[in-house]
Amino acid sequence: MDRVSVNVKRSKLKSALAKRIRSGEYPFGSRFPGLNDLIREYDASYVTVNKAVKLLADEGYLRCRPGIGYFVCYTRPDAAACRKVNLLTSPSYYGKHRPVFRDAQKLFEDHGWEVNLLLGADLYEFTEQLNAPDAYSIITAFNVNWERFSATFGHMVHRTLVLGRLSGNPEITSIICDEYESIRQCMEHFASLGKKKIALVSSDPRSELESLRIAAWRSLTHAAGLSGQWTMDHLFSLDLKYQSDSEKRLSALFREWLHGPLKDAEGIILPGFPAFFLAACRKEKISVPEDLAVTVIGCEDRCPRNVSFLDNNLRGHFQYALERLEDRFRSNRIEPGSWHFCEPLGVRPGFPGGHCLTPKKETGETGGTGNTKKSSTIKTHHQEKKNE
Repeated sequence: MDRVSVNVKRSKLKSALAKRIRSGEYPFGSRFPGLNDLIREYDASYVTVNKAVKLLADEGYLRCRPGIGYFVCYTRPDAAACRKVNLLTSPSYYGKHRPVFRDAQKLFEDHGWEVNLLLGADLYEFTEQLNAPDAYSIITAFNVNWERFSATFGHMVHRTLVLGRLSGNPEITSIICDEYESIRQCMEHFASLGKKKIALVSSDPRSELESLRIAAWRSLTHAAGLSGQWTMDHLFSLDLKYQSDSEKRLSALFREWLHGPLKDAEGIILPGFPAFFLAACRKEKISVPEDLAVTVIGCEDRCPRNVSFLDNNLRGHFQYALERLEDRFRSNRIEPGSWHFCEPLGVRPGFPGGHCLTPKKETGETGGTGNTKKSSTIKTHHQEKKNE
């Protein structure tokens, strides 16, 4: 009974505080009252107040800055926007696709947008930027738990796009590569080499996007005359949702597969990690591409000459994102349907020296749109904490 009473008090306090935030009493970016102040104001225990405030943070009303306090992150869905966009990604993903992100920044700047590039291992460290009343956000490389933004979900629907993966919520727009067309182009490439026994490696077969890729691969392997059993035996999972992507673990997996079920494969489609796979091939004395042809899905920053890659048109994703955000900025209209497909650009050979892409020389010039170029900034998780 006491526990129920405590839970009721905590819930009522959280609701009262949330109502004050929504009313504008505590505007976006302002410092929220400290726990001791709330204890005195509501005549409540430390435990009750602390849990109520943590619930507000869990729902996206507040963000805790360690050693400083809580700050308000709530934004009304009808807040006025500017031509300002946050590009949020992880350092590793940015490292792989640095030239593409540079081109994306220039693309938005040439159309009069201010660009804020944010790099971090934890998306939720950037809750304030995602909820910023005047900005839009493009998320790559992260799976989002939208319950963490339940307080500002209406704002997120209007202001957020997810690139390269499904958003996980039908109301949040996703811009993704056409997985069927990606696999079709890969299989067409292998067929041109006279190879039809093509294995597939999946990062996480339980994800919706990977499921689309797997379904396309199964359909095309069956069409090539391979049995259902062969298909079952040649679908491999890296299980990256729950397991490490360390070189030691992946190299051990690749060697195990090469030593066993991959012996009768003529080609393989990888989701990444070509260097690890080639090292495993060398240890197993397998020649690439003579013994086993390899195609990597995704425009890798480094791709050896003897490995081909399927360019999943990440630049096209950003171009499409710009079109969507321009439309939203002008009309505040959300297009129906949450999935948008970008067509891949075909299979290409790796580059000499292992470099798949050559970064364009950066200049201070503005493109030919006639718009004023806005400045861009890069912030990392470490810099965010330092600034606090």
